[in-house]
Amino acid sequence: MADWRRWAAAVCIAAVFSAAQAAPVPSAPELPELPGPPATVPDVWSGTGPQPAIALHGTTPARIGLVDQGQLWIERAAQPPRDSPARWRPADRATLSPGYTRDTYWLRWTLRQDGTEATRYILMVDPARIESVALYRRRLMPDGSATPWTMARAGTDLAFEQRPLALRESAFPMRIEPGEVWELRLRAASRGALSIEPTLWVAEALIEEQQWRVWRDGMLSAVGLTLAALAAGLAISLRDRGYAWIAAFLSSAMVYEMAMRGTAFQRFWPEATDWAQRALGTAGALTTVFQLMALATVLRLRETQPAVHRALVAVVGMSLIAVAACIVADYQTATQMAAPTNLALTAIGLIASFRAMRRGDPVGGVWLCAIGGVVLGIAPRYFSLLGYLPYADWIELAPSMVGTAGAAAVLVTMLRLLQRERRRHAQALEAAVLERTAELARAGAHAQASDEAKGRLLGHIGHDLRAPLASMVQLTRRLTPGSDFESTRQALEHGGVMLLDTIDELQRFARQPTAEADLEVLNAPVYLHGLLHELALQSQALMLAGKTRLSLVMDDALPAVVALDARRLRQVLLNLLSNAAKYAQAGEVVLEARAVGAQLVLSVTDEGPGLAPEELERIFDPFMRGRRQGDVPGLGLGLAIARQTVRAMGGELSARSSQGRGSSFVAELPLIEATEAEVQWPALQSQAGMERIGDGWVAVVWDRCAAVREVMLERLLQCGFDAREVERAEDLPAALEEASSTGQGLLLASSPESLPSVNIWHDWRDRWPSLKTLLCAASPRRDWPGEAGLVKLPKPAPQTLWVPALWELCREAGERG
Repeated sequence: MADWRRWAAAVCIAAVFSAAQAAPVPSAPELPELPGPPATVPDVWSGTGPQPAIALHGTTPARIGLVDQGQLWIERAAQPPRDSPARWRPADRATLSPGYTRDTYWLRWTLRQDGTEATRYILMVDPARIESVALYRRRLMPDGSATPWTMARAGTDLAFEQRPLALRESAFPMRIEPGEVWELRLRAASRGALSIEPTLWVAEALIEEQQWRVWRDGMLSAVGLTLAALAAGLAISLRDRGYAWIAAFLSSAMVYEMAMRGTAFQRFWPEATDWAQRALGTAGALTTVFQLMALATVLRLRETQPAVHRALVAVVGMSLIAVAACIVADYQTATQMAAPTNLALTAIGLIASFRAMRRGDPVGGVWLCAIGGVVLGIAPRYFSLLGYLPYADWIELAPSMVGTAGAAAVLVTMLRLLQRERRRHAQALEAAVLERTAELARAGAHAQASDEAKGRLLGHIGHDLRAPLASMVQLTRRLTPGSDFESTRQALEHGGVMLLDTIDELQRFARQPTAEADLEVLNAPVYLHGLLHELALQSQALMLAGKTRLSLVMDDALPAVVALDARRLRQVLLNLLSNAAKYAQAGEVVLEARAVGAQLVLSVTDEGPGLAPEELERIFDPFMRGRRQGDVPGLGLGLAIARQTVRAMGGELSARSSQGRGSSFVAELPLIEATEAEVQWPALQSQAGMERIGDGWVAVVWDRCAAVREVMLERLLQCGFDAREVERAEDLPAALEEASSTGQGLLLASSPESLPSVNIWHDWRDRWPSLKTLLCAASPRRDWPGEAGLVKLPKPAPQTLWVPALWELCREAGERG
């Protein structure tokens, strides 16, 4: 890094020295005479009226602005009025900044020397890029006569060595004696954007001003040259095309700014008068193209943003056509064609860099700031070129200063990235050495870690197997033919599925015996009310084994649908309910769910013997059991497994207990709300007679959620109903009326949230007495009564509830089956 810094410092010093010589300043005591013989003055000047004279007072002031003190006449390109007198009018700054025009602008002044000494003046015309500038002047005599007109030329259409003064700007020297009156005529025209800023300087003051301008522009050019050299060096050393494009962009931008300030015409092509104009548009368009090519390469737009890259390639092609037109075709038309392509490329650059920054690319933010700074800096210049802003010195300086600041930021970022890459490489080597060193230690601990992981996992799985097996044993003992046969069979099936899941974990452990048995948590949208209701039904067998009763309490503020891992939550709650059933001593177990802020709080409270304070502190440790629990079967792993699972789900499990008053275990989980459309309903499994439940019945299905309607419609069709879907609530009465006209049984399958109100439902019952209603609620609804012909189920209505509910509503049809 030190070598790079020394090399950069050397390049910077050399560039400053070179740029300082960019434009020599006239310092000779005598100014050169006007070249050439007197020129013929156009006939249109005849008949013009008098003009107020500008009083000069020697060396004070040193600079006089001539914009608002002159008179203007515009020679129209379409119809030059050569046969009529000129119509002179006062000049103003806005009129002298017309932008792209083919007209010729004439300005006139009358100067009167009121000082006591002869003074050397220089009429300087900014900006330096004006193509054709000519000055006509004559001396007015006291008797009303005048000397013949003389003419001097400047501008970029004249070879630089033929100028009256060797300045980058068009400048004309003159010497005015005391009492003399001079009349001046200035002619300006250009194929590029025209903007005229004439000023009259005392010669000595202009020399000082030119020294400051040369130093200022030289420093800006030096910084640009330094940055370009650094980027080129990085491109060569790293063999990276992105840095090569950056070097091309910085070099082209430096040439463009030098051409705008006249330095390029003076130093690089002083004889190429036509190219002096064409270089402006060519270098400006190429600068934008090189900048966007650098951005596309560094941000890898071809892979990361293919659509943006295709648009970029298309606009670059149009921009290159505009560049070719600037070189060989009509220059003014070509530059006006290049302006929209440059604007489009800038917009693409902003979009691409912003999207890269949003994606996390650290270079995207730097490019966004750099392009945004260039836009802010060059926008006033474009407005000036188009004639919307008058010319000002700060407008010419803003692009260089802002662009230099942006380039400096890019340079700093590039060097920091290079340093970061080297540091990362060194860290990678160090990490590799440490990894090699640690391999022996890991190999020694491998066997011990494997044995410990096996012991932990087998203990967890053994405990998880115990609860579903105990439930299945109790259900099997109570299994008898009758109305509860199917629900008991479903509970046995669910217990078997839990055992299969546990076996899957055993197989996963067998494939990775050295793993730490980390829990995999997969969140998915579920109906919270339905999940807890189903869990309460499945836990009834555990309660019967302990001769306890289970109560489910749910807060009305709970959201209907949440995102969580239902399988893991079942494991946690079954562990807690299993413990409560064993220790409740024929009392009551309460499973409560409520929402507290952004937390879902689930608690299991029992009426058991409770725990001593010293036991409560270690109750979640593996194999920890209370002193009074020796006669209760178990290994003391349930609570440790439950806490591990809750923490894997992003929550926390805590306990409160007092001796003789029972215990309460509280699980706090993140409350993540979801929508019904995302919930996956369980599919119906075929069972005997299920397909004939709805024989002779017409079912009308309505729910606000389209996904729920589709599931309910499919289930009713599986059960033999002539099911019809209603997509809008206002169409529901008409659908019921149409269904009732078939003479079949009438079933309304809906959710209470979707129906208008209980009173309207009563009206429908009066209108269609045979109407049966199946309500699937996402959350408890206490406003709907329990009446004959109405069955309420929690969503997603498992088969153990869905099929018996339909049998109950369509008993006659079932008996017919």
